[in-house]
Amino acid sequence: MSSVHNIKGTKDRKPYGYDSWLDFWKAKSGQTASLCQNTKCTKKCEVGAHVQKDGANEKHWYITPLCKGCNSLTTPFTVPDSSLVRVTDND
Repeated sequence: MSSVHNIKGTKDRKPYGYDSWLDFWKAKSGQTASLCQNTKCTKKCEVGAHVQKDGANEKHWYITPLCKGCNSLTTPFTVPDSSLVRVTDND
């Protein structure tokens, strides 16, 4: 499990070659998700959300499936490590 937080200001960023960040996540992870990956939520996933792991040395961005409510959280939350797909400069 990883503690993560949402990254602000990414709403208008689009993934290269994919219709949505959720489609990007599905293709890169090889998984499907029906539920929000916040471990304290049981709602349906709706978006591929930009998150960053908590920690002073962590600089990478990741995509994880979240419901819209969890995508707007301003406090850290926990997701399974297997639900995180790293975003690179080429994505």
